[in-house]
Amino acid sequence: MLGLGRALGETMAVTFVIGNAHRISTSILAPGTTISSAIANEFTEAVGDLYTSSLIALGLLLFLITFSVIAAAQAMLRRPRAPGGLVRPRMNRSEA
Repeated sequence: MLGLGRALGETMAVTFVIGNAHRISTSILAPGTTISSAIANEFTEAVGDLYTSSLIALGLLLFLITFSVIAAAQAMLRRPRAPGGLVRPRMNRSEA
């Protein structure tokens, strides 16, 4: 429950900060919206199958984006490190 409350709170905070405007602008500083804020704001107003289905599709898209970012991060953590890289090798307990 705590995680769900935190996720909803962050969604609403980001919505208020970026302006909650449903238009595409050429300026990066112009008001906009995020996928999660669009779902949170419009799901209660969704009337009809097409509207509800499109919001569910946005949720699936958000899941796929999140999954791919996490998978890419895991792949970067698992790749072999080059000798002399920035990461120090782990020391055995006997060497410490």
